[in-house]
Amino acid sequence: MPAGPSSRCPFPALFLAVLAVLSLPVLFSPPASAALDNDFNDPKRCAACHPDIFSQWEGSLHAQAAEDGVFRKFYEMVVEETGPVAVAFCMKCHSPVGVLRGEVPPATGEKLSPVALKGVFCDFCHTVTPRGGIGNGAFETTFSATKRGPFDTAVSPAHATKTDGFYQRSEFCGMCHNVTHPLSGRPIERTYEEWKESPYNTGDPATATQCQDCHMRQTMGNPGTGAVEKRDNPGKAAVMGPMRPHIWTHYFVGGNALYPDRPNAVRRREMVEDRLRQAAKLEILPEDAPKGVGDLATFRVRVHNVGAGHKLPTGLSEVREIWLDVTVTDAKGKVLLRSGEIGEGGGIDPTSAIFKTFLGIGKTNVKLSCCFFAIGERNKILSAERITRDRRILPKGYDEEKYAFRVPEGAAFPITVAAKLNYRSMSQAFATIFYPDGSLTVPVLLMAEGARMFGRPAEKAAATP
Repeated sequence: MPAGPSSRCPFPALFLAVLAVLSLPVLFSPPASAALDNDFNDPKRCAACHPDIFSQWEGSLHAQAAEDGVFRKFYEMVVEETGPVAVAFCMKCHSPVGVLRGEVPPATGEKLSPVALKGVFCDFCHTVTPRGGIGNGAFETTFSATKRGPFDTAVSPAHATKTDGFYQRSEFCGMCHNVTHPLSGRPIERTYEEWKESPYNTGDPATATQCQDCHMRQTMGNPGTGAVEKRDNPGKAAVMGPMRPHIWTHYFVGGNALYPDRPNAVRRREMVEDRLRQAAKLEILPEDAPKGVGDLATFRVRVHNVGAGHKLPTGLSEVREIWLDVTVTDAKGKVLLRSGEIGEGGGIDPTSAIFKTFLGIGKTNVKLSCCFFAIGERNKILSAERITRDRRILPKGYDEEKYAFRVPEGAAFPITVAAKLNYRSMSQAFATIFYPDGSLTVPVLLMAEGARMFGRPAEKAAATP
């Protein structure tokens, strides 16, 4: 159309703007349909207007929830162990659409539709309502083309929108991230309750740090933990939308570093490591400093939870492993004390300080990690009736371990204590149960480290520079 006074359209700019808006469903939606269905749509349709958010979600554990190889093997073990009750119980959060559509059972998954295999995805999350409650997949969904979210000025050519503050509250995450055993009532996961009872939940929405404030704020170089300054992520939620001061990210990064053969696996691994390094710190605190051969030396290693709004570790915390790896050496490099070493079979030195939960059946403890050099027996997680010990670190709290050694003949001063706080998403023994061919090696990630020199003859302990 020619521009200028002779044009038949007296308002060319307005006409073009209207034309652009009317064209958005064609430009940004798959050709099959301009508008989304009153049902669960494949997230690739959402990607037409929300490419950045789709890209973030595509490599997340939410996207892998129904198909992840480790989960599937664990799920099969749990169903075998506990029977039919576990079939829909587990899948309600790992494939909520599959359960809602009646495609579960069977546990083998052959009835799951392509969209149900997308795990926890856009059209499910953005049609959820807050009426369900907390825990064990306590959600309700509207099954509607109206998409709910936190913005009060969202307009879309593909679907209706509804503003809902529920999406910015921890209760949204608590629908699935609080799990209770369906038979025994034993706590399986208490991430939401751990947050609720933490200092991060002040009770005042203006000052509380919600789950989303950490796990939906992380970007590359910005781990978004409680130990760092909150940084906004300005941008657009949709390609045709307005610039906003903050867009919630959809990486959903936690402590799981197992991302084999998935989109953006390298980037996600780096984000997991960045998050873990900003979750904890450690201190080496000398007590009895040795001054000569034969002296008894003692020190403590204190671990602080400085960045997680829940316990460290959280989730399936009988499987996760956080432990202290401590080495004491003299000036010639001779090892005077060692605790926390990993053996040939992938097991952690049983003398180590390990932060996790421990389970029991009746009077028997359940062995969930292998011994120092041998692979342990098959684990029985869902059969466990009780938690025998919970050694995890509270939000903004700390735990510590005390060490002692005697200075041997010929040791050279000064003596150096070096400590590392290591993390694994699961024990190597647990991974070997799933992959007996040894094809899955669980990475050991460093959360924190420190060193301290002490015990110079006739001198006080001195920190290394």
